[in-house]
Parts: sequence; C-alpha cells; structure tokens
Amino acid sequence: MTIYQNNLPQLITGGFYLLVNLWLLYTFLTPRRHPAAQAALLAGAVLAVLFLHPLLRPLGIAYRLRSYLAGCLFLVPCLLIFGESPRAKVFVFFMNYTLTQFTYLVFRHLDRLLSPPVPLLCVGAGLVLELAAIPIMRRRLRAPVREILEIIDQQRTALSLFPFLSFALLAHYDLTGRYDLAGFVALVLSTVIIFFAYYLISVSISVTKRRQELERISSSDSLTGIYNRRHMERRLEEELERIRRGGAALSVAMVDVDFFKRINDEHGHDCGDFVLKEIVAGIGAEMRASDILGRWGGEEFLLLLPAADGEQAMLLGERVRRAVEGREYEYGGLRLKATVTVGVAQAKPGDRSAPAVKRADLALYRGKRRGRNCVVLYDECGGRDAD
Repeated sequence: MTIYQNNLPQLITGGFYLLVNLWLLYTFLTPRRHPAAQAALLAGAVLAVLFLHPLLRPLGIAYRLRSYLAGCLFLVPCLLIFGESPRAKVFVFFMNYTLTQFTYLVFRHLDRLLSPPVPLLCVGAGLVLELAAIPIMRRRLRAPVREILEIIDQQRTALSLFPFLSFALLAHYDLTGRYDLAGFVALVLSTVIIFFAYYLISVSISVTKRRQELERISSSDSLTGIYNRRHMERRLEEELERIRRGGAALSVAMVDVDFFKRINDEHGHDCGDFVLKEIVAGIGAEMRASDILGRWGGEEFLLLLPAADGEQAMLLGERVRRAVEGREYEYGGLRLKATVTVGVAQAKPGDRSAPAVKRADLALYRGKRRGRNCVVLYDECGGRDAD
C-alpha cells in the first residue's frame, strides 16, 4: 500500500481523468452489453490496474510509464462493451486518451513551472475545466467523430492508428521528465498540430460526404430513388464504349407501365406515385447485380443489361413482366393490378446511345400494338434499323 500512499494525489487525479475518459467513450461509442456486465468489466479493469502497478515496480519501470501501461488495460473493456468495429473502438479509445493526456500534461507543466503551495493544484484546476468542457465536446465533436468512425469502418485501418501515434507522442513528452518552458512550448505546439490533423480529417470527410450526397441527388430520380435519365445516358455511353473496345454483349430494355394514365386519373397522382415506386421495387428484385435501372421519363424505365445478349435480355424482361403482373398494389383500401410492356434491343459494336435506345423503344411500341403486357425483341420486329 505504500506505493499508493506515496502517490495518493496522482492516484486521485488519475481516477478523475479515468472518469473523464469513460464519459467520452460513452459519448462517441454505443454500448451493447447489459449495464451489469459493463460495470463488471470496468471494475475488473480497475482491479487489474491496481495489481499491475506493484507487479511492475520491481522491474525498475518508472511510475509514469506504469500508469500509461495500466491505463491501456482499459482498452480491453472498451473492446468488449461497445458495439462498433474494433478499429473504431481503438480510434476512440486513444483519441480520448490523447485529449485527456494533453490536459493533464499542460497543467502538470504549469504545476512544475509555477510551483504552487498545494501539490497538483494546477492539475486539479485542469480537471475541473475538462469536466466543464465535456458537455460542449458532446455537442460539437460527436457528429464529426461519428463520421470519422464510418470511414474507419470502410476498411480504412491505417486511420485507426493515428490516435495511438498521437498518444505515444504525448507520453514521450511526459516520460522525458522535462518541465521547463521549452518543453511546455513544444508540448503545446505538438498537440495543436495533432488536433489540427483531427480537424482536417473531419473536414475532409464532411466535404467528401457532401460531394457524394450532391452527386447522388443529381443522378437520382426524386420519386423512385433510382437513377435519372441524365445519369442513365452517361452510363449507357460508358457501356457502349466498353463493347466498342471488345467487351461482352450489352442489351437495353425499355419498360413501360400499361395504362398508367388511367391509374392517375381514377385514383389520383399520389396513388400513381405509390404504384410506380412499388413497380420499381419489383423490377429491382429481378435484376442481376450488374444490371442498371433508371427512370427514363414518366412511367418509362430503362434497363441496361451488361453481358446479356438479346435472348438473355428477353428472359430477364419476362421475369420483370411476370413479377409486376403477379403483384397486387394496396393503397388507401384499394387493391390495384398493373402490367408492363418491355421492349428489348441488343446493342451493336459502334452504337451510340440514341440508336440503341431507339431500337428498344421501337420494340416497346410493337409490344403495345400487340396488346401490351408482353416482351418484344427488336430483331423480331422486322422493322427498319433505327440508326
């Protein structure tokens, strides 16, 4: 017990900083275990820390280094308590450790430089300031940190190591034992650089997400959520360029909802919008992973079918037709039925987008003349080419 009595002020302040770290962990991470299990894991970590200090002392390890090693033991309950990925939990753990360690070191330097009559007076003042700042950190930092965690979860493993490196740098400043003005300035400048790097990471992620969202909005149909005509035209050109370079086959399918105007006229546009969205969901369920669906205009949809010749496209078009015909669409007490006509055309080497779509549209028109609710291949129409 002598070791703890000799370092009682440090133990008290260390305990308070531990509480701050835990508070921050629960700010940025989501617990997934029962509260009793959480309490047991944290209590086990505290006991492990208390036993680790005297065990390491005979090895000649300095008290401050023992404190760092003991503090890292709390990574174990962090990994077990919270539901995020291990990379995200490592990131948050050492980010919090860096933040509280910076506060501790700054005020510890002030203690040594100012030499107040009360031991660790400045450290205690720093603790009070940090506790008072936690509500502000919760409001201002939670969203940016969550955005960083999303990126880390997308296999950005290297990013999760950055807080550990920043923590190691601050620990190095402490373990050198330099408590002069030059060391204090170096500590502050290094920490400013560290947290400026966090800021840049957060800003970069936010800008990227906004750019992705704007791109999604500009390429999506506002009603159905699938691609809009402008995006489909661009994707069709890309696919046609691929087959011009000797790629696999490409087919285009135009899908039109039969008598859709009647649904709007008899039941209203809200009902019509609902039916369109349900039909899109039905088409999506029949598509392959490589297929691309977009709204061409009104009740017409365009399907791009990479690596599919005319016969394979006909089979997929028939699956789509049956899926739509086989469903009932319930809206406001109404039970509605709908059908689609599908025109299919296989792209040719050297095609541009307009002729390819035109052939699918001509096949669709032939399907409507046959009575709708059918799938027609352009090559079966016997009509003049649409070049």
